[in-house]
Amino acid sequence: MQSPQPRYEQIVTIAFIVTIGLAIVFLIDSSTVNPRFAFGGDLPEVSLSWLLIGSLALLAAMGADWIARSHPHPMNWIIRSFGPLRNVTPAFWFLPGLSMVAAYAFWQLFNPVLGGTAFLLALIVTAGMLIVTLAAQYFSLDRRAEIHTPAQIVLHIIGYLIAFGSFSAIYYTRSRTLYSATMVALVSAFLIYALLNIQRRPIAVGVALIAGIGIAELMWALNYWQTTFLLAGVVLVTILYVVVGLLGYACIGQLNRRLLLEYSLVGIALVGGAAYMSLR
Repeated sequence: MQSPQPRYEQIVTIAFIVTIGLAIVFLIDSSTVNPRFAFGGDLPEVSLSWLLIGSLALLAAMGADWIARSHPHPMNWIIRSFGPLRNVTPAFWFLPGLSMVAAYAFWQLFNPVLGGTAFLLALIVTAGMLIVTLAAQYFSLDRRAEIHTPAQIVLHIIGYLIAFGSFSAIYYTRSRTLYSATMVALVSAFLIYALLNIQRRPIAVGVALIAGIGIAELMWALNYWQTTFLLAGVVLVTILYVVVGLLGYACIGQLNRRLLLEYSLVGIALVGGAAYMSLR
């Protein structure tokens, strides 16, 4: 039996439109016309560029939902309804949407060093990652394990790359812990919800949000740690990996002491390695 194939022309078209939008945002950043909106107090200002990035993320999420709906196999395990939104696939929204946010936030950090090269790399990486994400999400719906398992692995790798870019950019800003921790909590919750549901290990939105808040608690400690934004990103991604792994086994009732020990040791080793690198 041949596996259903996605409409690659649709995937490439979505990636092309979104990438062109990202290029326009970069052009706006390089010009003198980029109004900023202030909300008063010590709340961070929001530029026009970030509003456009939010629109592009929404467009990518809508495209992902559209492509998922074209799959011929039943998708009851991943379809949800939220108020007026009926029969949608929110688990497929977050990787494409966050890939836009992470690409813009992360590659901006290298603009002072790489200049236009950073923006060119951002466009190439974003287009490639979005194409792979949309195709892998489609294949993750396949009934056969030999098809959906590799797709799930690819999506997990992409999810952790998005997390690394997002967490590194958040730490780089050195914003107040209240704001940086909130952003880390939201990114973590979105990724936890997406990765576990895509892996066919259903998790509720509330549980994902609580887990995201738990990861965000680390920002209080990290903000007192004088390290690079890249190492801080590694630490937060490591904790996210441990949380996703443990929650995944808990969802299917297979969490035990051995797994707790294994993931704890992996987390300790990676965080310890990052701490050692920061001291050198």
